[in-house]
Amino acid sequence: MSLPSFTLTQLRAGAPGPNTALTIGVLDGVHRGHQSLLARLRVEARKRALAPGVITLHPHPITVLRPEVAPSYLTSLEDRMELMRAAGADWVIPLTFTGEVSEISAEDLARAFHEQVRMRLLVLGPDAAFGRGAPKDTLERMQALGQEIGFEVMRIEPLFDDGERISSTAVRQALADGDMERVQVLLGRAYTLAGPVVHGFERGRTIGFPTANISVAADRMLPGIGVYATKAHVAGLVLHGATNIGRRPTFDAGHVSIETHLIDFEGDIYGERMELEIVHRIRGEVAFSGVDELKAQIAADVDTVRASLSARA
Repeated sequence: MSLPSFTLTQLRAGAPGPNTALTIGVLDGVHRGHQSLLARLRVEARKRALAPGVITLHPHPITVLRPEVAPSYLTSLEDRMELMRAAGADWVIPLTFTGEVSEISAEDLARAFHEQVRMRLLVLGPDAAFGRGAPKDTLERMQALGQEIGFEVMRIEPLFDDGERISSTAVRQALADGDMERVQVLLGRAYTLAGPVVHGFERGRTIGFPTANISVAADRMLPGIGVYATKAHVAGLVLHGATNIGRRPTFDAGHVSIETHLIDFEGDIYGERMELEIVHRIRGEVAFSGVDELKAQIAADVDTVRASLSARA
């Protein structure tokens, strides 16, 4: 089965000039395991005078293969591509994953990479499997095809930390638990959420703790519901914040929102893009008996955030 014309167009449009070394996958989060893969890819590419790059699948194959499962991304596609380049890729081609693409065999995909982007080295992650059915013997099949048409294949070993394998699944579990210290270890950087500052119900302002609410993509994974110490990058400033990720049970228990009280800051930042580094979980979400109890708790949260972020400075 040949590749769809749109897929071939994407490959041709993104093809770099020289012969290439590449890896393929979603690489969501570009965690330390992915970073290790890309570092090895770069080293091996340089030995062979090849241009190292990534063919990243988007949307996640699960959205096509299991449409009843809602995707939950650790990074946006744009951020993922930027992180891949920072980790060692000279080029990144986002390949749209469709029902048609899901029916293409691993061999036909590899032949297209060989022809369209001049792949001469394929570096696979520990569990790499692509093509129709994501066959478990992808490595062996690629080695056989490589001998036939002329490209090398290698696979790297998984990366572990404290006995745990570093993976997107491990990052998601730590996020769900609100364990931001573990998330940072697995990612090698702080977990961030970003979006425009939008108008909320402005209840925080009426009780003396105004908040900046950001709107993030619906398919972005959020840390577990609770209150977090954060660092906000907005309008050229870096501000400490107490951020509630939750449903506001004291008021309306509505949809999950991201509301940040920026400590020692007054100003109008509506419409500005704000990026939040989620540093540390302060507490879980609680329904208070009234506004006075809520105000007292927020004041305590602000003190806790000050101490927490000062200790990490």
